[in-house]
Amino acid sequence: MSKPKKKPYPKRPTLPNAKPTAERRDTINPVSTSSTKSQTWLWIALLAVLIFIAYSRALDNQFVDWDDPTYVTENPYLNPANSENLNALMRSVVSLNYHPLTMATLWWNAANSGIESARSYIAFNLVFHAINTALVFFFAFALSKRNVLIALVSALGFGLHPMHVESVAWVSERKDVLYVFFFLLAVLAYLKHLDKGKIGLWWGLALIAFLLSCLSKAMAVSLVPILFLLDYWQGRKLLSVGSILEKIPFIALAVLFGLIALDVQDGGSFYGAFGMVEKNDALADFEVFSFFQRLKFAGYGFMMYIVKLFLPFNLSAFYPYPNLDVVKQGNESGVYLLGLVFTLAVGAWSLWNARKNKIYLFGFGFYLFSIALVLQVISVGAVIMADRYTYLPYFGLFFMLGYGLNALIYKVPSSKYVVWGIIAGLNVFFMLRTREQVDIWQDHDTLWTNVIKLYPNAGEPRKIRGHYYGKTGRIDLAIADFEAALRNNFQNVSIYEGLGNAYGTRGEIDKAIGMFNEALKLDSNNVSVRYNRSIALLNKNPQAAITDLNIVIKNSLLEKAANFGARGYAYLLIGNYKAAQADYSKAISLDAQDPYHFFNRGQAKQMTGDNAGAVVDYQAALKLKPGMPEVVEKMKGLGGQ
Repeated sequence: MSKPKKKPYPKRPTLPNAKPTAERRDTINPVSTSSTKSQTWLWIALLAVLIFIAYSRALDNQFVDWDDPTYVTENPYLNPANSENLNALMRSVVSLNYHPLTMATLWWNAANSGIESARSYIAFNLVFHAINTALVFFFAFALSKRNVLIALVSALGFGLHPMHVESVAWVSERKDVLYVFFFLLAVLAYLKHLDKGKIGLWWGLALIAFLLSCLSKAMAVSLVPILFLLDYWQGRKLLSVGSILEKIPFIALAVLFGLIALDVQDGGSFYGAFGMVEKNDALADFEVFSFFQRLKFAGYGFMMYIVKLFLPFNLSAFYPYPNLDVVKQGNESGVYLLGLVFTLAVGAWSLWNARKNKIYLFGFGFYLFSIALVLQVISVGAVIMADRYTYLPYFGLFFMLGYGLNALIYKVPSSKYVVWGIIAGLNVFFMLRTREQVDIWQDHDTLWTNVIKLYPNAGEPRKIRGHYYGKTGRIDLAIADFEAALRNNFQNVSIYEGLGNAYGTRGEIDKAIGMFNEALKLDSNNVSVRYNRSIALLNKNPQAAITDLNIVIKNSLLEKAANFGARGYAYLLIGNYKAAQADYSKAISLDAQDPYHFFNRGQAKQMTGDNAGAVVDYQAALKLKPGMPEVVEKMKGLGGQ
């Protein structure tokens, strides 16, 4: 009888990815990870509903008179929105940015719903914001090994935080929602590529998505360091040959679009490759800042964005730099130095604690890499910080927050309901603040009145609101804002130009010319100021007006019918009728819908004895504006021909 064989002991089950205790610090315990596909889509649906509740009133908001005219309402390539204008738009710099894909979507809105209402434009932004929120959920879900709590915290924060209202409710910030859409597609595709382990379809899709993101906004170039960060998070060797080689195309695209951005931000056309819709004077002259001061301002921004993550109060469309006179003396507030110290401390703390858990370096690294380009160290603009700059970077911070709350539940299981209560309460608070911020973006009045309430001594907001008041006929209010800016020592070309326009509207021509002269002392080549001064000079000194208009026509980025029409009128006044005819013919070729071009060319023809030609032009004017009294009177003089 044979002895029965001894059964081997069953193998001890192993946990997936189990490592020695010292290495297990980066794993995420499976708290709240169970989620079927149907449950996942229910979470996505809930996110969409909450976003709609938070942003629903934005659909009734209007265009604001801040970049929206350049991007949409006064953009010559959107009115009319035809294929010829689309082709030109794709090769144009708009508001010192080259982002053709963003402009193509705005063109699409204009082609389908016109430029009178902002509703369809904001709806487009809102839909993409909801999609981006879903992509954030999937991104955090993948990074956290399918942890629902971490994914929800990341997505809720991204979708509902009031600091993101500027990117969604402001039509001109279409570039934010669009570049982040393709950016998130790129990182999701890259994670799939890392799973596959070799260059293939997912790598190619990541590269294509990155290109589309760069064509939407230059800030997309921050993807390159974030790809290395994803390698680090996934445990891949950062400097392996394969890792470096596969990123060369990404780096090349980043360098190309970075160079384009630097050139066009400086007013260039990238060696003649692009045209320009309108040169924007939004960038201020801040050479008075030393490099150390810029570092302090960058640290301040880094710190304040984190503060406003948890305390989103006193949000503003405009955060001014400290008073320039104070800066010149080096006496700016100590809070800026505190910001720099805070930034360095956070960096050191993240590196030190990365030995225990990757989340510290990953979370703060994502935040830093995606916001570094707008921390105002290299390119200093008119604002020290802006809500819209947090649109993508906040992901890193919310991912960290979700990770920490998940760890708390793991360590203290009884805290589960408290944690979910914190998440719910925090996001209800965010949602309510977002609704309030949406109302601030209702129109130009509400937006800039809020800014001036927060920063009453800042000159730029007064300038912007003053111009809006001038455009809408509230001349006394416009003058009050411009004069308040001057009292606060805000010497600016646009302030004097605004005052000149306001006085001109009042009929105070001498005062108007005086203000335009002050503006030209600051910028003698300013085309807009010279044009406006020429209009003020027309009846007082038409020859001087012609001199201004010659400079305007020579230096304008685009040929404009109004320029030739104004010079044609000046030629009429001094009796140079052939030159007047030539200018009005040019004006008509650029804009054949203005009856006054035909009327004035008719006058020039009549003065040279070409009555038949004059009648043809007068009839053309009447066709455009039936009963036009000036034309009717002239026709009587010609015997009603």
